[in-house]
Order: sequence, then structure tokens, then C-alpha cells
Amino acid sequence: MKRYNHILGSFAALALTACTGDFDTFNTNPDAAQTIDKKTYITTMEMDAVIPCSDITANMFQRACNLIGDAYAGYLSPIQAFNGGSYTCTYDLDGTDYNDSQFECTFTNVMPAWLNLKYAHQNNQITDDTFAIAEVIKVMAIQRTTDMYGPLPVSHFGEPNNPYESQQDIYANMFKDLNAAIEVLKEYTANAGNARPLEKVDLIYQGEYAKWLKLANSQKLRMAMRIRYADPQAAKTYAEEAVRDGVMSSTDDAAWLKSYNAVQVYNPLEEVWNAYMDTRMGATMDAYMNGYEDPRLAAYFKPCEDGLYHGVRSGIRSMLKANYLNLSQPNVAKDTPVVWFLASEVAFLRAEGAMLGWNMGGDDATLYNEGIKLSFMERGLSADAASTYAALTAEPVEFVDMSKDSSKHNAAKPSTITPRWETEASNEVKLERIITQKWIAMYPNGQEAWSEFRRTGYPKVIPIVDNMSGGKVSTTKQVRRMTFSRSEYSNNADGVAQAVELLGGPDTGNTKLWWDQK
Repeated sequence: MKRYNHILGSFAALALTACTGDFDTFNTNPDAAQTIDKKTYITTMEMDAVIPCSDITANMFQRACNLIGDAYAGYLSPIQAFNGGSYTCTYDLDGTDYNDSQFECTFTNVMPAWLNLKYAHQNNQITDDTFAIAEVIKVMAIQRTTDMYGPLPVSHFGEPNNPYESQQDIYANMFKDLNAAIEVLKEYTANAGNARPLEKVDLIYQGEYAKWLKLANSQKLRMAMRIRYADPQAAKTYAEEAVRDGVMSSTDDAAWLKSYNAVQVYNPLEEVWNAYMDTRMGATMDAYMNGYEDPRLAAYFKPCEDGLYHGVRSGIRSMLKANYLNLSQPNVAKDTPVVWFLASEVAFLRAEGAMLGWNMGGDDATLYNEGIKLSFMERGLSADAASTYAALTAEPVEFVDMSKDSSKHNAAKPSTITPRWETEASNEVKLERIITQKWIAMYPNGQEAWSEFRRTGYPKVIPIVDNMSGGKVSTTKQVRRMTFSRSEYSNNADGVAQAVELLGGPDTGNTKLWWDQK
């Protein structure tokens, strides 16, 4: 894994240094690192809250995202067998320390920046609205991380005693924090006109609080749907509140992390597929998008020499990279904006809620088709093309291994689901249709796609080739969570023991999270 050159503007570089250079001092000294504009910690949080982008190498992204969520969701597949074939993609979660990466990213990059803003807020050095934005970003980071591991040490972060909490409690606290932030943003947007106090440091919306309010409500809707099977009544209540208060509904509302002002954002996926030459299109994406002749293929991937799009089976324990370089590369350049949250995902979340009889401001069919339309428009395609696609009765196809390897890992088509909505279909068929199209629309946000696969069972993903878990993980049920950080085992053994107890099962990839109750 080669170095990843990331260039920050001077103020953001200072913020990153202050946040991560001396973690112990930072955690115990409220007055630490106060020599710069405190609002720049918003920039620091944004760089790593959803996708790790601030590390000086792309290793963090590759380990935290590409070799976990991206692969488990079926989006992308590695084209070399790391660690002799015993690693996350072959379900040997004990074979590497890749499970440290997301925990490290959240608790040594994002949360220290948030803590600095918390101290500043308590000391009246920043206003309520700035801290509300910090709370929204924090919730997005914690949701991503708890959905990977389960229990985390969150509520008392920065205090001498910071115990692990159950995922159920973490979600309850996230809803509480998010609701408080939403109330502040509602009041601010109602009374402050076009003021943009974070305009210089906000890489997502350039300080436009009305859009942050929509993002906060959309995040609330996403979390509400995540707990649908664990707490149906709370899920319905939170989802309806989010839609009532206003969620993303147009392409202009989308949250993308991109270069702005003095900060240069490089998309780490470009480094992984291009400089590292470590990843290509996944077999599951191949089967669905080729089967549908999906017009978004060219936006997502680059064609092979034959002008077609070909992917790779995940979880092959022995492979020669040279045999797979000819397959479809992600269509991602260094300056391609990083996906945080798209309006198309929101439409599909609303479609699922409407299917259940919740008040989502529309019926399931209309919202489902709106999700497809928004996804097409987000990728530079027309609404007319989306309408044509939404009427298709095409199905996914068999996966045909087009690598140069003499061993071919073909696979049966994963599903018979079609794009066309069927009003008379059962709710289970409707759910598969909604989640399958949401999965395509969310690309390349593999963590969310993997979480939705675990929550619903959809889309149906082509299984890995070689399961190296030693019976700890089911090939068909797939990895349900990532094991706790090895660094925590070394530095906080008592805390991890408490976390395992809260998890309610062994610290393996087979133990389900609290919300994983379908």
C-alpha cells in the first residue's frame, strides 16, 4: 500500500495536527489547541466522518472501507489476496488488524475535533449553531462506526472513565443529540436569513444551514429505518418526524465532500484502484447492472477492452493481480467528490416507510420511482432515461469470470428482481426491489450498503469464493459485524470485555448487532 499525498490548507492542517498529535493531552486539557479558529474543527470532522479522507495515506480508507463495506456490499472486489489470503474479504477477521481502522479514524480523528468544539461551546467561544453542525457530523461518524462494531465508548469521551455502551443506548443518544441539533438549526434558518457563519470552513454545504437541516433530518430518517426491526414504533415516530421537518428531495440537496476554499480533497478510492491497482468492479454489481443494461454503468465504472463491464468475485484466497487488471475500474478521479448522502437514498427510505403505512409524504410506488429518477440525475442522466429504466422487466444475469486466470469463478444470477414496480407484489418483494435500487443508487458508499444488506437481506449478494473464518462466519449469511479493535484489546482489555458482554455474543463476525433482528 503506497503513500497517499493529501494536501490541506494551512488552517485545516493545523486543526488536524492539534486533534491527533497528542491525544492524551487533548483528552484531559480543555484549553489545549486553542490558538486557531475553533470553527476549523468542522473541517477536520468532515474529512473523516463518513469516508476517511484526511490520512496522509489511503491505507485508512482501504482498510476501513474498501476491504470491508465495499466488498461485503458487492460493490468492489480486491484483485490481490492480502495477508496470504487470510483477511477481511475471506472472512478471516483475526488474520489482520484491518478491524482497527474505522475505530481509529473515529476516535483519534473525528471525536477529538468534536471534543474541542464541545469545550469551546461550553466556554461560549462558539455559538449554538456551530456546535449543532458539529453534533450532526458526530452522529454520522458514530452511526457509521457503531454499525460496524456494535458497542462503543462514546458518551463519556474525553473523561477519565469512558465505558463502552450498548448499541441500543448509542442509538438512543444519537437520536437525542440529532433532535437537539435539528431544533437549533430550525430556529437559526427561520431567523437568520442567508447568514453563513461557517462558509469558510464547511466543505459540504459552504455554510448553508438550510441544507444542513435537510441533511440532519435525512440522517434521522436513515437511522430510523435502520432500527425498524428492533424498535418498530420508535422507527415510525422518528421517520415521520424527519419527513415532516424536511428531508433531502432534490439533487441540489445532496451532501458531497469536495475541495473547497483552501482545502484540497482527494478521493481515496482513486488511489486504491489506480496507484495501488488493488480493486475492481464487484461481481454482484456486474450481475445486476449488466442484467439491467443500467445506463449508470458508465458513470460508475470504466469499460474493458471489449467495451463491456466485467467484475471480480470477492474472497478469493489465491490470485495473481496481473490476471485481474483488465477488468472494470471504478470511474473515480482524484477530484471526484466523495459521496456522503444523496437525495435518491432519501426517496428510497421514504418508499420503504410508505410501504409500511407510515406518513412519508407520498406512496411507495411514487417515491420508489422518484428515487430512480433522482439517482439518474445525480449521475448526469435524464429523467426520461430514468422513466424508461423504471419500466424494465429485465433481471440480473449470471456472473461470468472474464479475468485472465485459468481458474474461473462464475456464479449463478443472484436474483430475479426487476426494476419495474409491481403494486400487487408482496411487501417482501417490494422491499427487495426498493433496497436493490437504493443499493445501486448509493454506490460507492459501501458501509451503508453493507448495513442495509445486513438489515434487510437485500440485495442478494454473490457469495465469496473462499471462507477462511474457520467456521466463525457463515458464507451465506455473510459477516454481520467487524470484531473489536486489536488496539483496544491491548490498551483497554477491561473495556473490551464489557463491550463483548454488551454485544450479547462472542466477538466474531457472526454475532448480530442490536438492530439486526429481521
